[in-house]
Amino acid sequence: MSQHEKETKEVVENIKNSAKNVADHAHDATGNVLEAAKHAAHDASEEIQDSVQDGARSVRRTASEAIDEAGRHLRDAENEYNRQLIDDLARRAQDLAERSINFWADSSHRARRQFQTAADATTRYVSAQPGRSILIAAAAGAAIATAFFMGSRSRKK
Repeated sequence: MSQHEKETKEVVENIKNSAKNVADHAHDATGNVLEAAKHAAHDASEEIQDSVQDGARSVRRTASEAIDEAGRHLRDAENEYNRQLIDDLARRAQDLAERSINFWADSSHRARRQFQTAADATTRYVSAQPGRSILIAAAAGAAIATAFFMGSRSRKK
């Protein structure tokens, strides 16, 4: 075997090893992207759920205060007509409070479902299209880096 053939064979072997390394790194990167997408979707879902629950607590507190206020007026009223009117207002306030609480609970549930659906869709896409996922991640990283460098360059001028 000539020296040229040996060198060619060695170059081919190096190319094969490099291709295997690239494939291994691509597989690892796909796993990392998938895990990051799952964590991001989970964190966003928890933040929205907390926000919706805070809103529901605020609505409950406001409704409770409104009901307490209606109760005070009811005790102060001496006229039967006024008592009936106040009872009707208290029922309406209670109904409004219950509908508001149900609305916030349903909104929280829908938000959690939507974020879980988005996380599942992201997981399926990354699993089905690992090469595209890596390219998209690389393109996004390049765009962010370019924007950062362009921004820092414009500040220096």
